[in-house]
Amino acid sequence: MTQSEFSYRYEFETELRQAPFQIGVRADPDLNSVDSYAAVLFFTLRDGTRVEVAKVDNSPHDEGDVHIDRFYREVGAEIKDFDIEVSDYVDAEGYLQDHGERFIRLYYDNHGLQPRGDGANV
Repeated sequence: MTQSEFSYRYEFETELRQAPFQIGVRADPDLNSVDSYAAVLFFTLRDGTRVEVAKVDNSPHDEGDVHIDRFYREVGAEIKDFDIEVSDYVDAEGYLQDHGERFIRLYYDNHGLQPRGDGANV
């Protein structure tokens, strides 16, 4: 599954109206048999560029597997956090739903409605 494909996605309701935010969920090979997954909170620029605010996924790293990529943090700050209690794509999606409003506000405060200066979230 490519980076741009989602198994499903929907609008994320937020008080910030500067951009339409969405949550997209990817599951590989599919939702009935999941080997890997990602839940992504994002918005899309007018030119079609998808800008990720936060992503919870289970890609392997030296520090562990399930983690959140906190793109809302300032450039130069650590963006990976392995200390979250998520065990599957449903938990990952729920985590973004529960914390999404705060993540969006932090993203907007740190980056406005542009990709991060280091390009890590496009």
